[in-house]
Amino acid sequence: MAFAKPVLVLLLFLGIFNIGCNAQGLKVGYYKQTCPNVEAIVKRETARIMSVAPSLGAPLLRMHFHDCFVRGCDGSVLLNSTNNNQAEKDAFPNLSLRGFGSIDRVKSAVEKQCPGVVSCADTIALVARDVVSLLNGPFWRVPLGRRDGRVSNSSEVLANLPPPSFNITQLKAAFAAKGLNTKDLVVLSGSHTIGTSHCSSFSNRLYNFTGRGDSDPSLDSNYAVRLRSKCAPGDQTTLVEMDPGNFKTFDETYYTLVTKRRGLFTSDSALLDDSETRAYVLRQATAKGPTFLKDFAKAMVKMGKIGVLTGNQGEIRRRCAFSQILIYQILCCNCFFFQYDRANAQNLTTNFYRYTCPNLETIVNQTTASFISPAPSLAASLLRMHFHDCFVRGCDGSVLLNSTANNTAEKDAIPNQSLRGFQVIDAVKSEVERRCPGIVSCADILALVARDAVRQGGPFWRVPTGRRDGVISNASEAASQIPAPTSNFSTLQTDFANKGLNLKDLVLLSGAHTIGISHCTSFSRRLYNFTGVGDQDPALDSEYAANLRARKCRSINSTAIVEMDPGSFRTFDLSYYTLVLKRRGLFQSDAALLTDSRTRSVINQLVQGSLKGFYQEFAESMEKMGRIDVKTGSAGEIRKHCAFVNS
Repeated sequence: MAFAKPVLVLLLFLGIFNIGCNAQGLKVGYYKQTCPNVEAIVKRETARIMSVAPSLGAPLLRMHFHDCFVRGCDGSVLLNSTNNNQAEKDAFPNLSLRGFGSIDRVKSAVEKQCPGVVSCADTIALVARDVVSLLNGPFWRVPLGRRDGRVSNSSEVLANLPPPSFNITQLKAAFAAKGLNTKDLVVLSGSHTIGTSHCSSFSNRLYNFTGRGDSDPSLDSNYAVRLRSKCAPGDQTTLVEMDPGNFKTFDETYYTLVTKRRGLFTSDSALLDDSETRAYVLRQATAKGPTFLKDFAKAMVKMGKIGVLTGNQGEIRRRCAFSQILIYQILCCNCFFFQYDRANAQNLTTNFYRYTCPNLETIVNQTTASFISPAPSLAASLLRMHFHDCFVRGCDGSVLLNSTANNTAEKDAIPNQSLRGFQVIDAVKSEVERRCPGIVSCADILALVARDAVRQGGPFWRVPTGRRDGVISNASEAASQIPAPTSNFSTLQTDFANKGLNLKDLVLLSGAHTIGISHCTSFSRRLYNFTGVGDQDPALDSEYAANLRARKCRSINSTAIVEMDPGSFRTFDLSYYTLVLKRRGLFQSDAALLTDSRTRSVINQLVQGSLKGFYQEFAESMEKMGRIDVKTGSAGEIRKHCAFVNS
């Protein structure tokens, strides 16, 4: 709640007839005739998502709140920004939303069974219900029949979403504006019984509540001390459980915390400042929530009806991140598909090549596997190649271009001279060109190969595609923009921030060092001449340093190869972070992660968490990195050969 993406003429007419007859209002069982298994499909896919990443429950519930409070429950929070418009999902309060890929996965499963029938707005509402139910919360029957909106403006978000800093008067007004009463406010606030929040959403209560370096007197002082131990001033990345020790179970314990003045947000403590909300909080805390689950279900149904579009309003999106084209050329079905792809090619999207090269991912996966199977060490190299491409001119395949008589390209810059695997990219591109000539960019192929190189026994993520290839590649830019293994924390932070990546992305993407090898020359200065006087880097474990000098790197100029994650360098796991904590990361850039409390905190959380959790977060950072300065639409080109610009 608080802040804390050939049509048959007969089918077209049947769809219009169904809309006109049945969609005048929301009702339970709305899809009984048109998609009878929709709820079973949504529940199955949601359960699969939650089994792998249970922490997504709260974000998916929150997404429904954030959708309904802006333009009503119309799925507008899912729409991507375009060149001419910044959408809701890119407004500041929504930048911390997670789970868009999960909605896409559920929607894809629904589309497979019932194409063009079920709205994204209804999909979000059902997913929100099912994640609550899966976390031992209530189950409610969701009235359906919402249509999807076509408008999504980031400017409307701040004006409509109640922030965590609101007092009770502001909260009541914000809810009343949406047709919700005071009881709905206090009941829906109970969703804070699950999930986490970034320190930045409440740290003003700890350090500078009135602008004079003080803390919020309405926050329990002992709890404030505990929170300060987790949240340093200015901390933007650390996550705190909203219901400590119980944040994965949907129950009434949130209200007990509020009575103890231990709600994280000002909006939580504000519930004690009104007689009606305070009475409800005390009743649930004292009687252990005898009515909360039932009340929550009713309030969710009520909230889910805010400003809905029905009948022939809006549209039914096939892909939730993009608005459909509603003007059909009935006599030119192929023209429809051409227009549809052009409309969506302005932004990256999963299944971008759905109509133009439908077997693309299969081709890439099979060809990549044919190289990785006999030479598994190539996996790390191909993943690294994608990093090096994206950090110079964006993810445009410029790292693949050959030098010419008049220009030294990126691949020949010093940081890239140890890259391997160009032959894999060439082989994949050749096979793709054979099947889909002139369609798929080298930049997209590189992004897919990087994913597929590590998918066997490692993380998997859906790669948004639609990149175009760059035509410029300069070695001088690679030397200045690719983060060096000798980088300190300040340099790393700046390098990643310049690419739109935060400190958590830095830690997660550094986790790629769990696979692969390095030449001694990349770190031997730490062993023999760290400050120029023949000394060793004190940040490197002395026993490990002695082992490296004796067995691997016997001189500062040794070209020997060392495993970055000894004993586990072919397994994508969490052991890299364990090594870093032991001061056994090979590079200065590894050791630098321990010099800042925020990145050190992320490492500790990862080590204490699950491998599946790491995979999920690594995948999200990879997808984010894969969007750096991409070329789309008519920018760049689609290269026929990845090493050469088109003539």
